[in-house]
Amino acid sequence: METFQVRTAPVAGGPIAVTIKRPAEVVYDENRLAHVVPRVPGIAQTINAAEGDRVTEGQALAVLESRELADAKAAYLASLERLALTKENFSRAEALIEKRIVSEKIHLEVKTEYAEARINLRNARQKLFALGIGEDRLKEISEEGASDLTEYVMHAPLSGTVVTRHLTRGESVPTDREAFVIADVSTVWVDISIYAHDLEQVRAGQSVTILTDGGFEAEGTIAFVTPNVSEETRTANARVVLENTPMRLRPGMFVTADIAVVEEPANVRVPASALQTHEGQDVVFVKHKDGKLKPQSVTLGRRNHDYVEVLAGLSTGDTVVTDGAFVVKSQLAKSGFDDGHNH
Repeated sequence: METFQVRTAPVAGGPIAVTIKRPAEVVYDENRLAHVVPRVPGIAQTINAAEGDRVTEGQALAVLESRELADAKAAYLASLERLALTKENFSRAEALIEKRIVSEKIHLEVKTEYAEARINLRNARQKLFALGIGEDRLKEISEEGASDLTEYVMHAPLSGTVVTRHLTRGESVPTDREAFVIADVSTVWVDISIYAHDLEQVRAGQSVTILTDGGFEAEGTIAFVTPNVSEETRTANARVVLENTPMRLRPGMFVTADIAVVEEPANVRVPASALQTHEGQDVVFVKHKDGKLKPQSVTLGRRNHDYVEVLAGLSTGDTVVTDGAFVVKSQLAKSGFDDGHNH
């Protein structure tokens, strides 16, 4: 049987987790999801990312031509010029007032203009900061040509995949509509529907096995359970945060959550993989002293995805097939179950 990777192990007792199965849905990890909206309206001139593209944080997604941004930049440049001029006038007035060449009134007027220029520059800077222009970019603006003043570059706020793009070249882009949606799906959330009668036994920290229709399994723990019950569904929500490195879990997928609500001891238990059905009965394959494998009828108790409690038919210390039981069943069927089969 070694050719068929059949393995045996002695029977023992141990805990069996009592589980409940509940429907669940894979959703985006909202901590790794970004709706990219321009801070100024404009016309899309260049688009550098399409749906499905992988992008990195800071990467340019699109370039807009924005008159509003150009006005804000022009106001900043004008404020710089005015500040330089008023500062020069104030310095001259300071020198002349000491020599009593200008009056106090003129000196005060020049001083006021200088203060107003500083305030105007500060306001112009703050407006550009609000539009996403950083300190380093401010230093470059004074060196740009007039055409460059209109350019607004949309950058990726995080690394991930472009899952939605609402942008075409030449389109007018407003500030109240997302242009891109970017998601990092290396981590996903699984939201489990918890019925009201289950809330007493479901809590944060419990182990959960997530099962897809395709047979993929992932292990996790409940991060939190919502304190309220939805008025529409009459269920609460338990959330599991899962690493999704294999990318087998896709937001929008419906899955099954197997929640281990409590562990109870069992005097005799076997792996679920050891169990087979023969002539309508539950059996396991026992290895006898002569090395032969024979089916043994068993009475089952509690069970979960991993283990089954055996109430009768086995004792601790018996050796049973734990992996490859179906292969053993097939091989023994060829020779007749009554004859047994060497292991």
